[in-house]
Amino acid sequence: MTVAWAQRMIGGAPGHPLATVADAVLARFADGAARPQEVARLGAFADALARGAAIAELEPELRALSHAGFLRGAMVAIATSLRADPRPELALVLARELLDAIDVELGLRMLHALLSLPQTDASRWTKGGLHTAANLLLGEQLLERGDPAAALRHFDAVLALDIDHRRALRGWQQATGALERRGVAVGRPGRGLALLDGLEELETQDAFGLARYELGRPLGRGRHAVVYQAFDRHVGREVAIKRLIEGDGRSASRLLHARFFDEARTLARVRSPYVVALLDAQPRHRLIALELCTGGNLRLALRRGLVGPADLPRVAAELRAALAAVHAAGAIHRDVKPANILVRTAFRGAQIALADFGVAAAAPTATATAGLPADPTVWAGPGAQAGTLRYLAPELRRGQAHATEASDRFSAGVVLLELLLHPAGLPAALDRIDDDLDATALIPPDAPAPTRALLGALLARDPDARRW
Repeated sequence: MTVAWAQRMIGGAPGHPLATVADAVLARFADGAARPQEVARLGAFADALARGAAIAELEPELRALSHAGFLRGAMVAIATSLRADPRPELALVLARELLDAIDVELGLRMLHALLSLPQTDASRWTKGGLHTAANLLLGEQLLERGDPAAALRHFDAVLALDIDHRRALRGWQQATGALERRGVAVGRPGRGLALLDGLEELETQDAFGLARYELGRPLGRGRHAVVYQAFDRHVGREVAIKRLIEGDGRSASRLLHARFFDEARTLARVRSPYVVALLDAQPRHRLIALELCTGGNLRLALRRGLVGPADLPRVAAELRAALAAVHAAGAIHRDVKPANILVRTAFRGAQIALADFGVAAAAPTATATAGLPADPTVWAGPGAQAGTLRYLAPELRRGQAHATEASDRFSAGVVLLELLLHPAGLPAALDRIDDDLDATALIPPDAPAPTRALLGALLARDPDARRW
């Protein structure tokens, strides 16, 4: 088989990224390869490619042709098919064969072309999809070729969506280890690793309490805390470690420390599958261990398409249960918003979990949880300024009322309104301090009647009228 013969079979190259690499495969392997007309099984394989057979049907035939000594001809047949019909799944199959010590450079080119496709990007939310598979293959090949910094970016791409992916975690650890052995700081090349900038060294066992926790990748950083993925050696599970960043000056540090563990005391009283669970608190190491949620927050889930307006009834029921548990524990959340609502997994239909109780208010007479530092000065009182303006109840915007269960319900109503309006944003009226704000007027008149009724009750101007 010659390159000219293969190209005559399908005409000129369509200019697709996969077709461009397919041309390079033809140039590399077509000369001397068996033709479909010469080998019956190879002909049947070419026919299956032409009719768009499923990958599950093609892969066993590819293995059989390889064992029979016709891998070169099979690869040319796949490349020829890709020029006519650039199927991403088929390109992944060819990339795997190329990477198997046949032509690694061409395999890498195919994977890079694959990652440039909109179809691959759209598959990032599919567990085990093209996006994951291509990034894993690229990361592992780059690591094997001695480029751990480049490999790290691809492992990061997988872990950003599925933080529990064992193969990606193993590759990430190998890449960071290789960089550290070279004396390269891993805090800058990786996507999430830059979150470590400005922190003191945390890796020593005495500083971080790593006798129990194996520190993993950073998940996020706020003004006063950084969150990591970690492995709990005592019980063998993945957790989220939230660690306090020391403030400037002794008094500021003491206040931050007290407020940080006030969040832990609040969480310790709450029992709900829709609230992030507290697993451990270590005041000496300034950390708390929380249940790990891998789907990001609700705002990110909206952008990713994991949650949409159709999910409003389910999200409303789960948020209602979460706040009921918080209120039953004698606490007011005071900052209910999409950024503080986590999604348990990075897949559609995943359950939510209310999080971030850093400004939650609890009665000052509440009993401190055993093992946590008790400090009555941390309770700011429900009337203290807290929360995010666009989610604040009208009575709190004026600074003339205390935060209550009703103000939490109003914030939940704004979250649900944002979900209903997506992809449009919240109305600008919610970003103003307005004594005359009537949030019920912002509910779309064409919304389903049950939704209008629910939002009308939650967004009522009168706190006593707010009901689920």
